[in-house]
Amino acid sequence: MRLDPVTKAYVARKAAEGKTSRDAQRCLKRAVCRQIFKILERADRNAHSNVEELSQAA
Repeated sequence: MRLDPVTKAYVARKAAEGKTSRDAQRCLKRAVCRQIFKILERADRNAHSNVEELSQAA
């Protein structure tokens, strides 16, 4: 939150919406979790497709 300009902008936007610093941090955590979940879902889908390809090749 101190170093990343995108994160700073996000927190500033939440503060402008009237959120407290603590609420802005909570929103930031949720946003990060959503991004990580999407990454994990893509990785899981790729792993399943690789398994299917291997079973079809055998």
